[in-house]
Amino acid sequence: MSVQQNRSVILLTNEQEKPHFEIFLRRQNPALEVVFCDTLESLSSEVDRRSGHVRLIAFLTDLIVPKPILEQLVLTPYNIHPGPPEYPGSHPESFAIWNEAQRYGVTAHEMKERVDEGPIVLLDTFDMPSLPVRGDLADRTYAHAVNLFSVLGTHCAVNDNDLPRLPVHWSGIKRTNADFHRLCMQPAGLLPADQDRLVRACAEDVIAPRLSERHHDSDLLAFQTDMLLF
Repeated sequence: MSVQQNRSVILLTNEQEKPHFEIFLRRQNPALEVVFCDTLESLSSEVDRRSGHVRLIAFLTDLIVPKPILEQLVLTPYNIHPGPPEYPGSHPESFAIWNEAQRYGVTAHEMKERVDEGPIVLLDTFDMPSLPVRGDLADRTYAHAVNLFSVLGTHCAVNDNDLPRLPVHWSGIKRTNADFHRLCMQPAGLLPADQDRLVRACAEDVIAPRLSERHHDSDLLAFQTDMLLF
C-alpha cells in the first residue's frame, strides 16, 4: 500500500526509545504522525482523539492494554515481547536461565485481551550463551527487540494491512510477577550449582534464606517442582 498522508502510529513504550524510534519511523514515511504514550490514560485519550484510526505498537512495556481500548482500534495492534513463544508472561529471561533453555528470542504478535496469546507475526531467536546472566541476556534481548521493531515499524509506517501470521504458537507456562517472586525465594539446602543458576537468573532480586531456617527436603522439593516448565 502506498504511503498515506493521514497515517498515525502510537508507540506504547518508555521515554528512552522516543527520539530514536520517531526518527526511524519518519525516515520510512515523512508524513507519518508518531505519538508516544507511557500510561493507559494517555493511550486512551489518543485513541479516542483519532476514533481508533491509528496503529498501536507496544514495545517491551509492562502495561496491559484493556479490552475497551483494543476494541476501539481499527488497525491490528502489535506487541513486542522480550522472550520467545516458549516463555510468555513476566520475566521470561529469568525463567529461561533457570530452566537452562538452549535458545531464546523476541516475539512480535497481535495484541489481544489476554497477555501474550495473540497470533505471532515475527520471531527473532538466538542461541543462549554459556552460563547466561540476567542482565547480560536482557541487554542482548533488547538489541534483538530493536531489530524486530525495525521490521514491524517499517511495515506499519507505510501499510495498513496486517502482517502475515507465522505457523508458530505460544507454549509453556505464562509466568506472573508472583511466580518470579517465588523463583527468587531461595530455599535452604539448594545445591551450589543450582544456587549459582538462581543468582544468574534473579540477580539482585534473590532472597536468601534466613540463617535461622532449617533445611527441609519437602520445601526444597516444592520449590524445584513449582519452578519446572512442563
